[in-house]
Amino acid sequence: MYKIFKMLSNIKTKILPELKKFDENATIEFSEHCDFTSTIAFRLAKKQNKNPKVIAEEIVNKISNSDLKEDVEVKALNGYLNFYLTNKFYSENLPKILDFKYDKKGKVILEHTSVNPSGPIHIGRIRNAIIGDCIGRTLKFCNYETETHYYVNDMGKQIAIIALARQKNLRTDLSEFDLSDFIRNFVRNDYEILPHYIAGNEYYETNEEFKSLTDEIIRKAESGEKDAINLMKETAKFCLEGQREALENLDIKFDKFDYESEFVENGKVNEVINHLCPDRKDNEPAEICLEEYGIKREKGKIILARSNGTSVYLARDIAYHLYKINLINKFGNGKILNVLGEDHKQEFLELKTILEKKFNVNTNICLNAVFFSFVNFEGRKFSTRKGNIITIDELISDAIEKAKNIMLEKNFATEGYRDIGIGAVKYAILKIDPQKQINFKLEDALNFEGETACYIQYAYARICRLIEKSNINEEEIKNFIVSYENVADEELNLARNLIKFYDLAEKAGNEFRPNLLASYIYNLAALFSKFYDKCPVLNAEEEVKKRRLLLVVLVKFVLKNGLNLLGIKTIERM
Repeated sequence: MYKIFKMLSNIKTKILPELKKFDENATIEFSEHCDFTSTIAFRLAKKQNKNPKVIAEEIVNKISNSDLKEDVEVKALNGYLNFYLTNKFYSENLPKILDFKYDKKGKVILEHTSVNPSGPIHIGRIRNAIIGDCIGRTLKFCNYETETHYYVNDMGKQIAIIALARQKNLRTDLSEFDLSDFIRNFVRNDYEILPHYIAGNEYYETNEEFKSLTDEIIRKAESGEKDAINLMKETAKFCLEGQREALENLDIKFDKFDYESEFVENGKVNEVINHLCPDRKDNEPAEICLEEYGIKREKGKIILARSNGTSVYLARDIAYHLYKINLINKFGNGKILNVLGEDHKQEFLELKTILEKKFNVNTNICLNAVFFSFVNFEGRKFSTRKGNIITIDELISDAIEKAKNIMLEKNFATEGYRDIGIGAVKYAILKIDPQKQINFKLEDALNFEGETACYIQYAYARICRLIEKSNINEEEIKNFIVSYENVADEELNLARNLIKFYDLAEKAGNEFRPNLLASYIYNLAALFSKFYDKCPVLNAEEEVKKRRLLLVVLVKFVLKNGLNLLGIKTIERM
């Protein structure tokens, strides 16, 4: 397939040597206002004590007659050097975005969501799943050998409490809690677990016999007793069935589910503990100190196993990551990526340091994390243990219902309201930088006039209708030979943004920043709306009509692919 972005890179490579004649540290970047831009004049102005505008004009005069002129026009603007791809370049290359394919890249093991199997997923956890799914889609699109993994916590105290409460049929009456009718009446495995979870935690704190039995289950499971392991694993799987259904309703799926118990059963957790604490004696906790690496805990050393022999989460997590590292090594090259809440930064630093310093793993290359800030849903805080939750099922149900009502008010076709409701929630999450907090309001997310998924979906539906009204087959339009001489600004702005799609998608994937992609797709939809209002298509002169129809088809192609990377469905009719 034709590598159009190889050509864009080649053009950047041609421009840089020209600029380096003036400053060896010169750089050039993509820009929203032109195709490429450079701030070289500002750097030189400081050194030469001259006006950057004057320097920029001097550079333009010297490079305008170079070999670049067939593909690039350069202009000086307030000290910036702005480079514009020529009409000839767009005429020859813009249609080729339909055929672009990335080169094959390394392997990525992406772990995200990994919610504890303790009940339905509440909306405080939704950002992890939506960000992780988008990153996974984008990396796959960019031709990374990507596997999405979900780590199932079927060992440890919480799942033991739930398993024992479920075995003894201990349940809390949910009518005692301030829960919605939706949660009380919803029938699915994860919702069935919730009353056991609340009751079990209460019993563990108040009933010595229950606490003792729970601790015994944990000890037996850690020592390899099948009955204890199976009791917890079966409970985790039962809950996970419901959680998976909730995620799949959002079109979020995983390639592999990894169970904590597997690493206890195969002895890998014990290998980790013995490797890190070779001199540990019986009935003593396994502890390590990372102070020499600048990591200090207030309570002293980092515990890997308790004095009764049971491991803590960190020990199992180390074993799990060694397993993932082995998968990368078998492939030859690649990276491990975890999507984590910002409250896990310390634990991840400890994990990464242990792997790097104690297991000689080059974590700078293969272990990364995306930390996300939390979502503020109308100022509420959530706790499954206290029964204070709104589930993602309830949120999505509300979003779909509101989308349907809005579409009825606007006299739109209503068959797409489900995809509009789900898309609204996803886009509201993805458009914000992962490290920034989100103040989520469903009303804002469903605003057809704002920076929302439904705005983009509406633009896409308009495009479909426009192509349909042309009475020309879309494949025929793709083969039009057109010229970009004397085009309207609205056309040129569309072309300029279209040609950056693959570069932008790769940047968003490599930097783990879905917000870059979300903003790009919205801006493209907004540019299309301006084009739609200012540039007649079906009633234009024949050659102009062909050029504009081809532009419309290319916008449709990029919007469809971009929305798919965000995990959002397109709507063909509204």
